Parts: sequence; C-alpha cells; structure tokens
Amino acid sequence: MFYKFFRFLSGNLIVAVLLMVVLGIVLGSYMPLWFVRIFITFNGIFTSVLSFIVPVLILALVTSAISETGSGAGKMLVWTVALAYISTVLAGLFTLGVSDALFPQMVTIHTDAGGGMSGVLPKEALAPYFTFDFPPMMDTMSALLLSFMLGLAMLKFKLPVLQGAVLELRNVVMMVIEKTIIPLLPIFIFGVFMKMTIAGEMRMVTHVYLKIIAVMVLLLMVVLLLQYLIAGWVSKRNPFMLFHKMFPAFLTALASSSSAATLPVTLRCADKMGARKNVVNFVIPMCANIHLSGACVRTIALAIATMLMFDVPYSGAQMIGFIFIFSVTVLAAPGIPGGVIMAAIGMIEAMLGFHDEMIGIIVTLSIALDSVGTAVNVCGDGALMMIVNRLTADAKTNHC
Repeated sequence: MFYKFFRFLSGNLIVAVLLMVVLGIVLGSYMPLWFVRIFITFNGIFTSVLSFIVPVLILALVTSAISETGSGAGKMLVWTVALAYISTVLAGLFTLGVSDALFPQMVTIHTDAGGGMSGVLPKEALAPYFTFDFPPMMDTMSALLLSFMLGLAMLKFKLPVLQGAVLELRNVVMMVIEKTIIPLLPIFIFGVFMKMTIAGEMRMVTHVYLKIIAVMVLLLMVVLLLQYLIAGWVSKRNPFMLFHKMFPAFLTALASSSSAATLPVTLRCADKMGARKNVVNFVIPMCANIHLSGACVRTIALAIATMLMFDVPYSGAQMIGFIFIFSVTVLAAPGIPGGVIMAAIGMIEAMLGFHDEMIGIIVTLSIALDSVGTAVNVCGDGALMMIVNRLTADAKTNHC
C-alpha cells in the first residue's frame, strides 16, 4: 500500500508538493526536535548532491544545445543574456519606484527591531546529525563558461567524438535527475517546511513586515504578469496558457526555495510550451543562474523597508546604482535557498550602509521569503525562453 502511494506521488508532483508542505507545517508544530533533525540531515545531504549535479547538468545541456543550434548559437546567447539582465534591472527599478512611494507611510522607525526574532531556535539546535560534502567539480558560472567554449568549438570545428560524449553525458545526468532527484524532491520540501515551522520562522514572517510582504508579493506577481504578457505578444501565444504550462515549476520553486532543485521540473514544463528543443535546453539552465528578477524585487523591497525602519537615508541615484550592480553580482549566486542574499550581502553592506543588526534582519527575512522570489525567477525563465525562441527563429522554424 505504501509503495503504491509513493508511486502515485512520484507521478503527481503537484499533489506531492502540496501534501508535503501541509505535512511539514503540521508535523513541525508537534514533532520533537530529534525527529526534525533527521530530515534536516537528509536535506543537507540532498543539497550537497544537488550542488554537485547542477554544474554537470548545465555543462551537458548547454554544451549540447549550442552544438545542435548551428549558426544561431551566438544570437541565442546574446539574446538570452541581454533579456535576463534587462528583466532583472527593470524589475528592480519598478520595485524601487513603488517602494519609495508607499513604504514611508507603512514603516515605523524602530531601533530595536531585531528583538522580534528572539523566539527563533538557535542555529546550533537545528544542525544536522552529520553531513556528507560532495564538492562540485566547478561552480555554475564556470560550468556556463566551459559550456560556451566547448559548444562553440564543436560548432566551428565539427568535433563528432566530443559531441557524442556530451550527448551521452546529458543522457546520464537526465536519468539521474528523473529517477532519483525528482522522486526525492517532496521529501526535501517536507524537511524545509518542518524546519521553518519548528524554528519559529513561520510566526516571524507573519508578524514582521506584514504590510511590506503583502506589497512585495503583489509586486512579484505584477512583474511575472508583465513578463508573460510580453512573452505572449512576442511569441503570438496565449500568455495565460504559457503560464499554466509552467505552473508545476512555479509551485515546486515556491515550496523548495531552490532554482537548482526545481531545474528538472522547469525543463519538463518548458518542454510543453512549444519552443524548439535546443532553445529549451539552452535558455532554461542558463536563466536558472542569470535571470533573477524575483530575487531583485525581494531584495530591493526589503532593503528599502529596513533602511526606513532604521532611519538610514538613501537616494534614488544610490538605489539605481545598487540595482545595476546587484543584477551583475548575483550572477554568481548558487541556485539554492538563500543563495542570492548570501552572494549580495557584502554589496548591501558596502553600498547601502547596513550595520550588523540591519544585515541580520534582511538576511533572515530574505531566506524566510526566498521561495516567492525563486518561484518568480523560475517561472519567468519560461517567458524569456519563449521570447528567445521567437527572436532566434529562422524561416524554417517560425512555426515552432
């Protein structure tokens, strides 16, 4: 009976994710800490394995996609990078305008705001029982650079042996993803929500910055809507049907807070949107690392709210400069929960003048709200993919 139920969940990812979210919140409220730490230990190992696999997945998919693209590879690369950066910057500028207009009336100045976090369990209490470290052979940006080098070399010099090896590597990695990572993903999500509940983070998110969070979520949805409206117009498709096809990836990212964990699901959903296969395999893994519009909205909104709360002055020019540099700096952020804020923390301190207490607040809230920004990042990748698919289509592939 249990085996049949597990098989059912494996074939119905949305049902499995929703069920694990509910179970994680409920059991996190009642189960003892030793039980929760079992799943914290599993999640640590799972995340380490993902960190190892994702660069290999990117290397295999992007390299093979470039080699199979033909003369359009350079054009596809330029459009993907340009659109991802523009989308991230515009999302940040839009958030700046709305936040600057609304937040001063919504935020009360407090110099002891950090005291509201005293109910959260200390980090040591939520440590895993043990860890296994699987260091990746390279980071994601190195994998992207190597992918471009190998893919373009195969295009120019016609290297059939190397191309065959890359295609075989792609098949092996995708088999590991489909047979191992995706079936274990609901357990990972269960552990994430159980840890958040027992740590008190669910209560903290409810009571801290409630109005700010509501506005931020609305901004994220508006950004996502605009992305799909533009994608629908460019690709001549129904934007709401395009979003519907990406919804399982949106939900998975919302639950896992990890673009890396969601990447296999994103690829599966993107395959159903009607883009060319080589575009899917090129744009989706690449945008998982460079398209961070949701993360930019979250970071800018929380940064402005925190500066207002601590009465730290800022200027529009200062924030605009921060947005442009942030959109480049976070390209090196790992696709794991909290990866963006960890990569950006030095820049936030240097450019915005955050002190230790302010940094503690924005890091805590960013990680607690990471899932919403990640979901917008991931789902927005599908919109950008459809735009790239249209812009790089030649006369023979316009019907795609």
